Amino acid sequence: MVNFAALILFICAHSILAIEQQPFELSTVSEQEYTITSVVMQSVILPCKAILLIMEPERVMWYKIMNHGQSSLSVGKYLITKDPRISVAYYSFDHGLSPAKWDLHISDIHLSDAARYQCHVVDKDGRISARSNVKLIVEDIIVNIQPSDVLVSVGDKTEFYCNFTGQYRVRRDKVTWLKDGKPLLSDVSHITTSTELPNVTVTVLHIVSSRLSDSGSYRCSDGHSVQSKEAKLYLRDGNLNRFPQSLSSSSFTLKLSLDRTILFVCIFFSLVLSLK
Repeated sequence: MVNFAALILFICAHSILAIEQQPFELSTVSEQEYTITSVVMQSVILPCKAILLIMEPERVMWYKIMNHGQSSLSVGKYLITKDPRISVAYYSFDHGLSPAKWDLHISDIHLSDAARYQCHVVDKDGRISARSNVKLIVEDIIVNIQPSDVLVSVGDKTEFYCNFTGQYRVRRDKVTWLKDGKPLLSDVSHITTSTELPNVTVTVLHIVSSRLSDSGSYRCSDGHSVQSKEAKLYLRDGNLNRFPQSLSSSSFTLKLSLDRTILFVCIFFSLVLSLK
């Protein structure tokens, strides 16, 4: 009986020792990659969905993954990258009752920002980690406005055409027109129409009856930060043009009358001298 008990203790001790000698392996949970599309010069927020898998994280890290390798962007609230356009937003909606957000913010997007971004979260015990991957696609938008310079008379109709071309579709309800850098509100005299096509959004600004106050610079915008070049509208007042013409006509009439008077005086004196 004693030998049997000793055998049981030996087996248990051996099992515990074997467990302690096993190498520690970090259990990692990965989430399926998802895609976010943005355009040049806009801002984008990349959410860290891995935080939803670990309630009490010890470390949250962001990486930028490219074909030639990866670069560390942040660890916790501390930025490793020197790029001032990148920041990490840490916030909680319910004071810690649910996982906090660790969003990666990129402002003034460049074409070179297109890459895969990974959020890596490790729990407090260091035994479990989770990763979420975001593929950022950056598309360039070409904005063309026509005509670039317009000279019309007061009361004339004026139209500016603007095209947004690119794979990223600009929503027509987001298109805005700017006059002298400020949003132009639509009214009975300023009407905008926009049409969405597969790879182009066309918007037209109709100025029904141009006024002197309409002169200035015009731009079209996608509603964010993409804007066209500047187009200028110049107006001339028809009344001001007619005034010099009428003044010139009066001067011509006065000159003609004076010439006739001088001619009659010369003829009169010639007749008087001939009679003598």
